[in-house]
Amino acid sequence: MRLLYDLIILCASLVLLPYGFLRGLSYHLALRGTLERFAHYPRTVKRQLLNKKRVLVHAVSVGEVLAAKPLIRKLKTEEPDLFIILSTMTFTGRQVAAQIDELDLVVFFPLDLGFIMRRFLRRLDPVLVLIVETELWPNFLRLIRRRNIPLLLVNGRISKRSFSRYRRIRFLIQPMLQAFSHFCMQDAICARRIRALGAEESRVEVTGNVKFDVGIVEGEQSLANELAKTIRTSEFVWIGGSTRTGEDELLINCHQQLLQKGIPSFLVLAPRHPSRFDAVSELLEKSDSAYVRRTRWQDEGERSDHTILLLDTMGELDLAYDLADVVFVGGSLVPVGGHNLLEPARCGKPVLHGPHMANFLEIARLLKDAGASRRVATEEELLATLELLFSDLALRSSMGQNGQLVIEKNSGATLRTFERIRPFLRRDDASVRISASTPG
Repeated sequence: MRLLYDLIILCASLVLLPYGFLRGLSYHLALRGTLERFAHYPRTVKRQLLNKKRVLVHAVSVGEVLAAKPLIRKLKTEEPDLFIILSTMTFTGRQVAAQIDELDLVVFFPLDLGFIMRRFLRRLDPVLVLIVETELWPNFLRLIRRRNIPLLLVNGRISKRSFSRYRRIRFLIQPMLQAFSHFCMQDAICARRIRALGAEESRVEVTGNVKFDVGIVEGEQSLANELAKTIRTSEFVWIGGSTRTGEDELLINCHQQLLQKGIPSFLVLAPRHPSRFDAVSELLEKSDSAYVRRTRWQDEGERSDHTILLLDTMGELDLAYDLADVVFVGGSLVPVGGHNLLEPARCGKPVLHGPHMANFLEIARLLKDAGASRRVATEEELLATLELLFSDLALRSSMGQNGQLVIEKNSGATLRTFERIRPFLRRDDASVRISASTPG
């Protein structure tokens, strides 16, 4: 079985590596990114690692990197001597991770081939590994267990779709779960699912969702001030955050209809993936909208006559939320599964989303029950809700306050997760791995 798996990974790499090299050209990471997929690092990295107590955090892409931020900051605050390494799968994930000051090193996660993973773990030699949300790589987990490295799943989440897939191959999943020392799950539903897949009851605990604890830090304030110059906050500012294919057109249409009705609409459009920035720009050109790209705002003389800002940057969306009157969270009008609603709620903004929220059902339910969000199924419903919120300042205010109360009530997951991690950082021998994995 292991040989077959390695053969599949090897065949996939013949396609993925050339694709990754070409993608890496625009990020200036083509060569280094390819080498890191084989766990090869420059001498400067090797010197950095000398005589350091290393913790490896694996976060697959942007969402997981952002979720890891509060935990990484807590680790560095409480254990300043730790050398924290973050591995990620995507270029955008790496780009966002590079902005986290508390990280000492960011690398690409290598190909999950046995000989490459052995090199990866030998060279980084972590005393602890944290996997954010859910990432199950057979060779990675097998070798972590063989090296007796404590491994924790943090902010653990298993969506309904993933659970359905994993359950069909439970006989393969259960052995992989034995590598984990502890499972820190977001909620009771995810905890129940991980147990059903074979995780030991005593190692599963609901610690909450660390995304409730994410916030703007002092070092980001100057960036927020610069972003504010591009948004006409005197207008009715609404954001289409993390939009996916098929949604941008609807939002642009709503914006134009608001303007026609005499509502001073200002739309901030933030596509989920950088690969779509140019395509959305073309849509805006065809719509004959007065827009500007965030990256070209200064090149165009810091223009102030635009009514749409295309946010073609990474790491600024949360800052933009703070400047909005209303936020629509994308990936929800199309069957993608939705994106995280917590960032705009934390900023005290009314949150709108479509019907497709399978990936964030619990968060969507919490905000709906609290009166902090509204579900819109069509362009017409979105337009009507925006008109209502524009005309009713009291409703906007109450929805925003309700969202902040939800955040406040559910915060603290970072501290609870850190308390579960702490014993593994203080361990003197392998026996601590088992004793610390039992909830007290």
